[in-house]
Amino acid sequence: MTEDGWIAALPLEDLPEVRATKVMLDGAAVLLYRSGERIFAIGNRCTHQGAPLDRGPVKVSGSEATVTCQAHGSMFRLEDGRVMRGPATRSVPAYDVRVAEGQVEIRDRA
Repeated sequence: MTEDGWIAALPLEDLPEVRATKVMLDGAAVLLYRSGERIFAIGNRCTHQGAPLDRGPVKVSGSEATVTCQAHGSMFRLEDGRVMRGPATRSVPAYDVRVAEGQVEIRDRA
């Protein structure tokens, strides 16, 4: 981890285009999703019953990108982790993302 909180997640070349990818960072499961130049990072566990979000469908339409939990249909916005459709009522964590020297890095949002 850098002194300003960035953690290397994986090399950019290892992050597939338009496929949800789970990485473990400091004991937390994080979903990464790459669509063109945009990379999103949110918590990988649905806040309803803890199902893994990387197994659910991702939809990107215009500026809106969402992932739907395959267990009960909760939908989360990839930009900020906000619940777009229940039964979940709490957002998942969202992370800042950058690419530095070929590495995808994330950090907690302040």
